Amino acid sequence: MKASLYNEHRLSVYSDMRWPLKTGIGNVMAAMVERKPSRMNLVGLEVKGSIGSPFSPFAISRALRRSATDRDGVYWSAGFVPPAVMDIPSVVTVHDLTHLRFYSRFHAAYYNHYLKPLYRLCSAIVCVSDYTRREFLEWSGMPPNKVSVVYNSVDSIYLENQESAKMPYRYVLYPGNHRSYKNLQRLISAYAASALPQRDIHLAMTGNVNQALVGHARRAGVESRLHFLGRVNDEDLPKLYKGALFVAFVSLYEGFGLPIVEAMASGVPVVTSNVSAMPEVAGNAALIVDPYSIKDIAKGLNRLACDDGFCSELVARGREQVARFDWDRSAQELWGIVEHVYESA
Repeated sequence: MKASLYNEHRLSVYSDMRWPLKTGIGNVMAAMVERKPSRMNLVGLEVKGSIGSPFSPFAISRALRRSATDRDGVYWSAGFVPPAVMDIPSVVTVHDLTHLRFYSRFHAAYYNHYLKPLYRLCSAIVCVSDYTRREFLEWSGMPPNKVSVVYNSVDSIYLENQESAKMPYRYVLYPGNHRSYKNLQRLISAYAASALPQRDIHLAMTGNVNQALVGHARRAGVESRLHFLGRVNDEDLPKLYKGALFVAFVSLYEGFGLPIVEAMASGVPVVTSNVSAMPEVAGNAALIVDPYSIKDIAKGLNRLACDDGFCSELVARGREQVARFDWDRSAQELWGIVEHVYESA
């Protein structure tokens, strides 16, 4: 048992900082680093190669051995990649297990036969929701006392922004990427089956033009009302949320579901899914639908487009719900875990 940091030297925290900013993990990393306690010395590792490489754990271990020569300190990763050899305590954040569900056999095998044993060697795993923690515990077999929940949060720019994007049409917004589990084909089909096209309410999606989705919209008869907005910068994204009638985020799987809280912080209603972490994050402040049912999604779209009173109620609940997700609180919890594993080593 090590003495408290308050009476000893500063704790060195070594981290793989290769996660790109403007991505989900990169944003979490930046928020935590910004709120790091002064009693901790953060050391960015010089890790060679791509962070997505299957050999990344080995590259991290080599970088650790070059930097942590006294074998003192803690390794922390905002992402899911642990070191292959753990000479010092390791704390790793697992955001979801999508690679087991929606990627290739290789990805599933890599998780099952390589990452799982490494996770079990970590001093602590941080999950971003209770749902992800339960799923991770069931899959990994780790002791529950080594797996904690630290929620993601929402950037203050969404709470502070009062500007709306100037668009030549009224729109429902889907903010996110176009991976298969985001359920965009069903969303387009539900939009086509709803009253929104007849009310001249368009469907806007972030990201570049996706020809498969364009073709799907063409077959559904709504191609002219589907818009791809390209890569939206950080300054404009809150305005895009603010200008939407509501946000439609009916994914099949999320470890957290950041667009839900970004919508709430922007003061717009949101319709989301009844699966994985989304009901947990939404609470009673969103309209919850079955993402596998086009009919149910369409019903949800119709209600938010037509029931102003209900939408106002969701917005008010959203202001209360989003207060649960605070970066200052999350950072305090995370760095408390890092400190605890160091003192317990």
